[in-house]
Amino acid sequence: MSPKTAAQPKASKVKPDKKTSSPVAQDPGTLVDALRQRDDHSMRLMLIQRPDLVHPVPTDMAKLAARAATNSSVTRVLDRLDAWTVGVAEIISVLNEPFTKNDLEKVLNHNEKIGVVLEKLRLLAIIWGTDDGMRFVPVLKEVVAPHPAGFGPCFLDERPDLAAIANFERIEEIIKKGPKGTDEVLNELLWGPPVITLSKLNRDAGITSAKNGHEYLMAHGILVATARDALTLPREIALVLRTPSYLPEELSNNKDIKTKAQRDPIQVDRAAGAAGLQFVQLVEELLDNWGETPPAVLRNGGLAQRDLTIAAKICNEDENIAALLSEIAFSAGLLAAGDDKEQVWLPTPAFDVWRTKSVEERWAILAEAWLTTTRVASLVGKVGEIRINALSPEVDKSLAPEIRSLVLDAMAALEPGFEPDQNAIVEYVTWLRPRKNKEEIETLVKATLGEANTIGIRGLGVLATTGRALGEMRYTMPSPEARTAAARAAVADPKGYAVKPDQMLVSAIAPLLPDAIATFVLQADLTAVIPGPPAAEVASELRHMAYQESRGAAQVYRFTESSLQRAMERGYTAEKILEFLNKYTTTEVPQPLEYLINDLVRKLGDIKPIDEPIDETIPAPNERRSPARVRPRPAPEGAPPDAALLDAAIKALRAGEDPKAKPVTPSAAPNKTPASEIATLCKEVVAQVISGSKPGDVCITITYVDTHGMSSNRIVEPIRFEGGLLTGFDLTESRIRDYAISRIAGAEKGKK
Repeated sequence: MSPKTAAQPKASKVKPDKKTSSPVAQDPGTLVDALRQRDDHSMRLMLIQRPDLVHPVPTDMAKLAARAATNSSVTRVLDRLDAWTVGVAEIISVLNEPFTKNDLEKVLNHNEKIGVVLEKLRLLAIIWGTDDGMRFVPVLKEVVAPHPAGFGPCFLDERPDLAAIANFERIEEIIKKGPKGTDEVLNELLWGPPVITLSKLNRDAGITSAKNGHEYLMAHGILVATARDALTLPREIALVLRTPSYLPEELSNNKDIKTKAQRDPIQVDRAAGAAGLQFVQLVEELLDNWGETPPAVLRNGGLAQRDLTIAAKICNEDENIAALLSEIAFSAGLLAAGDDKEQVWLPTPAFDVWRTKSVEERWAILAEAWLTTTRVASLVGKVGEIRINALSPEVDKSLAPEIRSLVLDAMAALEPGFEPDQNAIVEYVTWLRPRKNKEEIETLVKATLGEANTIGIRGLGVLATTGRALGEMRYTMPSPEARTAAARAAVADPKGYAVKPDQMLVSAIAPLLPDAIATFVLQADLTAVIPGPPAAEVASELRHMAYQESRGAAQVYRFTESSLQRAMERGYTAEKILEFLNKYTTTEVPQPLEYLINDLVRKLGDIKPIDEPIDETIPAPNERRSPARVRPRPAPEGAPPDAALLDAAIKALRAGEDPKAKPVTPSAAPNKTPASEIATLCKEVVAQVISGSKPGDVCITITYVDTHGMSSNRIVEPIRFEGGLLTGFDLTESRIRDYAISRIAGAEKGKK
């Protein structure tokens, strides 16, 4: 019986003969010993892929080993491994310890990829030792329970007769004499799950009275009744039937991503650039409208269906796109609920800062927010009898950022210009994350592909240059080349008003956008028409003087008495308005517009001119804003730690293993320093570390006052400075600590 079809017999035994058994495996010792023997490079690679081990940093290798062997930590590791690696780990969990590489090869048909998997599991500290003797973390059995690799429990102790039945020839003989469909019953349970529940099961059925394959196999002892209505395939039987490989052979092969069309990469980028430009314009148009007529916040925190329909009409798009616009704006910090007195959805002050930036910078902020957000706009709508509202908690899926990164990686692996088959992407991502819910993965993959087209990450269904750049950020893919600085967070400005764009994304989309136009055509109907994307300075000035009527291929701004009055209230004079219009128009200023400006001046009287430049981040008098501010987003779960933290963590672990290590003490206390200067110094030294200074090359001496009022002098190698806390490696205590700036009395920079 082959592993799949149960057709051809192959002689096999559950236990090898004692005379021909393999040599006893060498005992590799404990995990602590294995970690102590690692070099810094190997340790660094492990911590990059297991970031939970350094939050917080353990004081020594024993504590590191204890944390690495916990259920939660091992679960995180397996949840990020592909189906083949997970399968091998599960097979390892059913072997006797210590085991050898040869033991594993015997039960996996000498698959050539076994060595690669063992190296990966060793690196991750799931197993340790050499090919001649290995052990695995004890908790692995619990993590892969109850059915490792689809195997059921062992029944030999309570069913000694299984020793005679667990023989391939005997099993084949039983199946041949069974009723129709008997082999199908066995194959259904062979690769897991090994338990089947039946609504009608006669547990007293005998060999002659069995009415179906299930009862027939139970009567012969091949299946065991484990509950009133449940049958289980014993591990002893499955081991025989799965020989020569306990895992399906095809599981070790990467899923091929089929393609269904080929496009011109140049046309793909053009389509993506156009989609990206339109997406930026639609976000601005929607939030502009909500700044004047905000929709209400539902009790569950969402957006009413009626308001979503209105939003779709505002943008002249369907409701799916309107939901995506609102969710990305919310994730980027451009949209938030108002104060407690009036619960409505309003743009934030960050929106005003955001729209003063160039188109490519605005797009980069939105694209980065899409990649990192756990919110999935494609879930908005009616699902069965339940309706999911936009901006509600129901669209939050913690797995979404990881799936987006995997999808981008999968598409980036294809040759430029090839459109992948959607189902092939689903199968590939499912193979990469076999322990995750398959239905959820399928939903998130399809959502990612659809949203990527709208945002400008794909063009004509093919990954564009913008998508490849976004995939390089690898927010949820811990790997040595991960961009850890970007993964930690998107950085807000000091006032907490706007997120800074990633320059790689800016550079990716900039060549794909049409050239910005710094001129416009003034028409007699009091409108200014810009035939393309406007230059930032022109658009900014026009927003103060006119109302934007339309976006798209051509942008139209309309001058009205109220819009001009708004500009004058913000400090614009008639002379300044006319000077701007004459400078950028390709035509004469129409008389109706000139008359409107002069009549308004006579109506309003003298307006005191303002010499200072107008703050473009201040909304117009009729625009409302939420008091919410943008804060740096925390690093996504699974994001690798910063390089400086890794170096300091390894140094702290090594120091914890050296009982003879002597602390480093400063020769003199630093002078008393104002808090503002201390903060500036911390930012400066951390910037040096991030820019690439050698580990331990930059340090500062501080005088720190503890909670009991006792002061001490310390030498600190800085790692990061966030939220008023300086994190660094304390050379005095040989460990990583956080220092509140408010408790640092003095600080000075110095080199060791």
